[in-house]
Amino acid sequence: MSSSRILRTLLSRVVQLVLVLVAISLVTFLLLNALPGNAAANRIGPLPNFTPAQRQLEVKTLEHQLGLDRPLYVQYAIWLEHAAQGNFGLSVQGQSVSQFVGARIGPTVELAVAALLVAILLSVVLAVWSFRSRFRPFKFGVQSSMATLLVAPAFWIGLVLIVVFADQETWLPASGYVSFSHSPRSNIEHLILPAVTLALPLTALFFRYLSAGLEDAGSQPFAVAARARGLTERSVVYRHILPNGALPTITIVGLAIGSLMSSLVIVESVFSWPGLGSLLIQSVNNSDYNTVVCIVLVTAATYVVVAAVIDALYQIIDPRLRRT
Repeated sequence: MSSSRILRTLLSRVVQLVLVLVAISLVTFLLLNALPGNAAANRIGPLPNFTPAQRQLEVKTLEHQLGLDRPLYVQYAIWLEHAAQGNFGLSVQGQSVSQFVGARIGPTVELAVAALLVAILLSVVLAVWSFRSRFRPFKFGVQSSMATLLVAPAFWIGLVLIVVFADQETWLPASGYVSFSHSPRSNIEHLILPAVTLALPLTALFFRYLSAGLEDAGSQPFAVAARARGLTERSVVYRHILPNGALPTITIVGLAIGSLMSSLVIVESVFSWPGLGSLLIQSVNNSDYNTVVCIVLVTAATYVVVAAVIDALYQIIDPRLRRT
């Protein structure tokens, strides 16, 4: 692929990324604008230390700043400018939403990365073992286990792990969070159960697509030719079949990363993990619209960026997409 084509491709991806983010922000703004009550009052929060007169003055000032007395497109432009600067107003506790949400991003990223690493490693190992194995009961057992995990609810998996490893054996803590900087060992101990709970359904999903990719790649002419050249089966699988069979799974991994929030909401609630998922539940229950909007935009932006990165990575890995 020529340098000019690479540049055009990158510019096209950036333009698409910006357009998708703008579309998401527009939908979010319209939904926020449709909520009952005064938008300025919702954005500014209760301000418990203010008198009613002081709060009303703050609301009037913010109404003018947000352009609520102006056309809707002007209100959107003002809102988008504030959102781009990280200004989402105050939470119902009177804290800055950006700081409030920012403090929860670290635990969520930690849990998501740990779960993804475990899921990718387990799915690759199990898929390759199942592909190479000629022992049918083993293959049937692995495939049946993965099919069960694929449909098992995350809260059920979490409760089973808590009963087995935290209640009966007391090997691991059942809930809570300790930062890595405070105590690395306690951090890992608290991380294991929620990470495994989140990872098991992902492992089943990745295994399903990776197994299908390995079976398809194993029947391709390049695999037959590699065996005909006298290469060992181990070399054929790891050097030829696995890199080609894993290509479709890369897209699934990217989609799973973007849609992790739905699972994080459940897992973080079960294990009292102080991340974005548990914060989203609390914000919805408290009608904290500013925090909900911030979390939604962060999640949507993450999904779009990850999808763009996976798309670019796919073209880097697959040489067929780089041909001029």
